[in-house]
Amino acid sequence: MYPQAPAPPPNLRITFPPPGFFLLDARLLIVLDNAYPLYDGSFKQGLDTAVPVAPGYHQLTVHIAMSGITRNRVYPINVAPGRTYSVLLEYSRLWGNFASSPKIFER
Repeated sequence: MYPQAPAPPPNLRITFPPPGFFLLDARLLIVLDNAYPLYDGSFKQGLDTAVPVAPGYHQLTVHIAMSGITRNRVYPINVAPGRTYSVLLEYSRLWGNFASSPKIFER
């Protein structure tokens, strides 16, 4: 048996702070590159996760489903080699959706 290479360290952190008071919960689904589900759960609980991604262009899709109403946002993220990024998702109660672009910080 051959030793396996260690997994690469997480270099993309995705954060959505709990949004505060909501009467009803919604399903929050976050998918990377239309193929890798990163989160499928409660909107009210928020999210803080870190994943390893290869350098290059990626798409982060955020989907909310609440009482028959769905909202989607697709965010492009370009990951440079050797860099680590934090993506902060912000929800607007006024529009009932996430902001048109996330805040992206290089760490």
